[in-house]
Amino acid sequence: MCGRYVIETFEELGERMTHLPVHLNLPLHPTWNAAPSQILPVLVESADEESLDLTGMSWGLVPRWTKPGEKPKIAPINARSETLTQKPMFRSLVKRNRCIVPANGFYEWKREEGAKGPKQPYFIHLRDEPMMFFAGLHDEATKADGSPLASYTIITTHANAAMAGLHDRMPVIIPPDEVEHWLSRSETDFDALDYLLEPVADDAIEIYPVSKAVNSPSNNTPDLIEPLEDEDAGDAGTPT
Repeated sequence: MCGRYVIETFEELGERMTHLPVHLNLPLHPTWNAAPSQILPVLVESADEESLDLTGMSWGLVPRWTKPGEKPKIAPINARSETLTQKPMFRSLVKRNRCIVPANGFYEWKREEGAKGPKQPYFIHLRDEPMMFFAGLHDEATKADGSPLASYTIITTHANAAMAGLHDRMPVIIPPDEVEHWLSRSETDFDALDYLLEPVADDAIEIYPVSKAVNSPSNNTPDLIEPLEDEDAGDAGTPT
C-alpha cells in the first residue's frame, strides 16, 4: 500500500530523462504529506511521443465511464500489479495510459506490539537515489461543468524483505533508466514490461520512524521526514 508520500525536489526529473525533454505543465510546490484526492504532479508521455509532460492529476483513479459530476463508488489510490490485466478499471489502461509518479519517499504505518493509540509512521526512501519513480496508471473522466478530470493510481507489488515488517505491499519503483520505456505509448505489449513490476532490492531502501504529525494531511512541513530521536522513538525502531 502507498497512502502518503513526499515530493520536495524536481531537479532529477529533467536530469534523469536522457532521450526526451520534460515539459512542466503545472506550478511545482513541494509537499511532505501528499494525500489522496490532492492534485499532484504526474509524468506522462506527450501525445506526439516527442516529450514527457509533468501535469497535475487527482490521486485516486476516477474511471472515464463515470458520469459527469458523479462521485465514483471507488477511486482506488493503489492498484495491485498482479491483477492489472484482470480488473476492468485497469485492464484498458495498461497499454497506453501508464504514468510515473515522482516522489522522494513514502510513508507506511505499523502498530508496535503492546502499543496503544495511533500507529507509528515510518518514512521509506532510496539509499542512493534522491528520487523515486512510482509506476502508475491514469485516466480522464468529465466534471459536472464538462471540463476534464485527470486522475491516477499507484501500482503496488509484494513487499521486499526490508518492508515486510511494516506491510505486505509496496509501490512499484521504476529504475530511472527504464522510465521512458514504461511511459512509451509505442510499447503496447504489457507483458514486455512485466519485469519492472518486481520490488526493489532489500538494501536499496532505508526505513526509519518519523513523527505522528504526518497522520494529519493538514500537517505539511519538512520536519515530517526527520528521523525520531532515540528517546522519542521508544520501541519504534527501524524494522529489519
